[in-house]
Amino acid sequence: MSALVAELSVPQFTTDGDGKATAVRLDAVGYMALLVRANVTDPALWPPGMERGAEALARVRQIEADCIAQHGEFDWEKLPDNVQDEYDGFSALLDSIQDTGERIPLDDVLRELGHDATP
Repeated sequence: MSALVAELSVPQFTTDGDGKATAVRLDAVGYMALLVRANVTDPALWPPGMERGAEALARVRQIEADCIAQHGEFDWEKLPDNVQDEYDGFSALLDSIQDTGERIPLDDVLRELGHDATP
């Protein structure tokens, strides 16, 4: 698994005697990452206190869809300045609620990309 790819936390499954899953447990950050990946914009499905994430996700996806409809692809640089700011703000919010606190050293990132990390 690439260190550059943010992964969901590993869910824990409870199974019955036949090995069939009967329940799943996922930490809050993993759950919110799953909501973002699945484009869930219903605030009722977001954890208490995090409902604004649903609004942010809906707006980010709307900005992307509008840009694609107008330009044939999403290109942040083609957005008006005020929409770029709005997009960045909502994206930062979504990033923060999915933040696991894990930090990857630059040397590891460069090595993953096939670059020599030594100066």
